[in-house]
Amino acid sequence: MKFLRSDLPVWLGFIGGIIMLAAVSFTAKPLQDYSKAFLEWTVVLAAFAMALGYANVFRIHANRIRFQRGKWKLSYVAIISMVLYFLVGLVGGTKSEAYTYVFTYVFTPLSATVFSLNAFHMCTACYRAFRVRNMESALLLIAGTIVMLGSIGVGTAIWKGFAIWTGWIMNVPSSAGIRAINIGAALGAIGVGFRMILGLERGHLGGAE
Repeated sequence: MKFLRSDLPVWLGFIGGIIMLAAVSFTAKPLQDYSKAFLEWTVVLAAFAMALGYANVFRIHANRIRFQRGKWKLSYVAIISMVLYFLVGLVGGTKSEAYTYVFTYVFTPLSATVFSLNAFHMCTACYRAFRVRNMESALLLIAGTIVMLGSIGVGTAIWKGFAIWTGWIMNVPSSAGIRAINIGAALGAIGVGFRMILGLERGHLGGAE
């Protein structure tokens, strides 16, 4: 059991990672064929992962209804919606009128509503970030104020220079910071990738030793 839970996934990850790295560095046809096959298998595995996630959400809501925990009555709505939408896509296909109607006029507005709630969290984050405690926070407050005034019509009506300074802040210091963050994230991803290939990172195995 230990071999299936920990050793086998580590060896599969090592072999697959080495082949994908070699396919990037060398143009040998067998390596390219194997890497293409691995990429195709990732699509299949992603489909199984989505099915597993669907089953897990169904199980969580079923248990909530069974033990009547929290707002368990809303779990009926979630389960019925998932099952009906799944049947609509299974019978009529994802291009059918009913499927696209639900996606366009039900799912999309609900997603926009949930996403709009982030505006309140952003306001709270701005309030916390714009507290002047030191020189860095003062610069952040000044830059944030200029960008906000330069992005709305009221600010440009007060002074046209806000728009010019907003463009400079977004294109120079902000872009430089974003590039630095992207470089750091890329280096971190490379490091984690090598640790997974070498079997040093086992968090993806569910805590298996």
